[in-house]
Amino acid sequence: MDDSAARLRWLRVPALLTVVGLVVAACGTSAPTTSNLAKDQTLRVNINTEPNSLDPGQEQYSYEADAGASISEALLKIKPDLSDVVGATASSWNISSDGLTWTFHIRSNAKWNDGKPVTGADFVYAWQRVLDPRLAAPYADPFFDGTIAGAADYGNLDPTKDAAKIPDFIKGLGLSAPDASTFVVKLQAPAPYFKWIASLWMSAPVRKDVVDKFGSDKWATSPDSLITNGQFKVSEMVSKDHLTLVPNTFYWGGAPTLTKVIEYEIADDNQAYAKYLNGELDIDNVPLANTDLVKNDPVLSKQLKIVPQLTLFWMDFNTRKAPFNNPKARLAFSKAVDRDSMVKNVGRGRWSPAPFFIPKGMNGYRPDLGASQAFDPAAAKTMLTSAVGDPSKITIDFLIRNSTANKQLGEFLADQLQTNLGVKVNQVVIDSKTVTTRLRKHDYQLYVGGWGADYPDDQDWFDIWMTGSGNVFGGYSNPDYDALVKKADVEPDAKKRQDLYDQAQKILIDDAGGGFLYQRTYYQLVKPYLQGLTTTAEDFEVIGDWFWGKVSIAQH
Repeated sequence: MDDSAARLRWLRVPALLTVVGLVVAACGTSAPTTSNLAKDQTLRVNINTEPNSLDPGQEQYSYEADAGASISEALLKIKPDLSDVVGATASSWNISSDGLTWTFHIRSNAKWNDGKPVTGADFVYAWQRVLDPRLAAPYADPFFDGTIAGAADYGNLDPTKDAAKIPDFIKGLGLSAPDASTFVVKLQAPAPYFKWIASLWMSAPVRKDVVDKFGSDKWATSPDSLITNGQFKVSEMVSKDHLTLVPNTFYWGGAPTLTKVIEYEIADDNQAYAKYLNGELDIDNVPLANTDLVKNDPVLSKQLKIVPQLTLFWMDFNTRKAPFNNPKARLAFSKAVDRDSMVKNVGRGRWSPAPFFIPKGMNGYRPDLGASQAFDPAAAKTMLTSAVGDPSKITIDFLIRNSTANKQLGEFLADQLQTNLGVKVNQVVIDSKTVTTRLRKHDYQLYVGGWGADYPDDQDWFDIWMTGSGNVFGGYSNPDYDALVKKADVEPDAKKRQDLYDQAQKILIDDAGGGFLYQRTYYQLVKPYLQGLTTTAEDFEVIGDWFWGKVSIAQH
């Protein structure tokens, strides 16, 4: 996950490692569901930002996955404690003795929200579509192109120049449906972690007849054409205001207790907080400035849920543009930031300083590797001057999403860089959709991005910095890093594998692929009448959003 609007993704490892401490602490379910239910079973939450897309093949940000995970169901689904996966649209699955063939058995009662059955062919089409270079699916690399047989050349195909080659490429992928209830995937190499890929939103099925009728770029833009297979469906889309989800009456698992989920798109944290206090939202993020107030309030403190997240943020340098094409300049910018002050004054103690890449809670958590990015303003200015000359002649355009929290962080970072380096920083604060468009076009110098775990394995993190990855926009490339990650991804020995990843992390930090900043913990308010809220360390914008189907509203 990119995560100033937190994003998710990644993979490629041969053995799933255990996740320490944080995951166990972060997961849990609220009090048992009461039988004394409220008449109105409408859940009201805030996802902060209007989704760019609800097409499973195009979703890239946590505010998109909030709705996406409820309306589109993949083959498998994570357990709340992140220990494993369970069957979702697939009732069961088999793996061949050589580990190269995965066979998924589609539930006989799995249906789309228009009542038509979900078939193996729907998955074949959806996965082929993700690997069609003309779609430019953000998660094709590395989830699919690095694992599925026949997909390795995905990154070498130009959508325009190689248009004639694409049909044969798609036909050659290791995807098939021998019958309506079976979906078969052949892999490039054994990959026990592939179960996690099969649980991601971009692995959900898509109907070919729907896409053909409405168009690849239009079918997911209206409730009338958005045919999906999840427990909920979209009934209303009001741009820059809200999405409304209602139950999919054809869902194989039966109806949820909730009859409606309204996902508001309120960028102003203070406005959303006021709505929570007025009873207009049932779950909401605590504005950073109100952290102590909520903690000390006799009523609100009892409604506060603190959920650690496998999410880490960094300064995203566009390495295609000066001065960030120089690694010493990147390192200087990172060393110029006082993370302790940032955590105290902006994060209000809700963040943890992280001048390293892998967050606490993952096996690769190595805070000692962050020494080279530690705060040292004098050394930072000297380093920058040595690398690119007089800092006062440098002007940086800093791209910032227009939510309250992003603007506060942007102001702090701009002040740190101007004060400690002597550079000029222009804060370019614009709406989230425009930011995303500019990032994809590489039209920026500096931005705060981040990553949220797609599943609890270090490999989910390291591949995003590989040369050519579409998941970090800055274009970072280091052949030594690439070589180590490629070896780690296929290393069966857990200890050797972790050592390779540690070496790669040191290169990434010392080379300042990103200016690593902090790890996030969610502080969110939950109305006491919500029952069955099930949180995980991989929640998107709203805690419990993986499992809206478990939630109910008691009388109040």
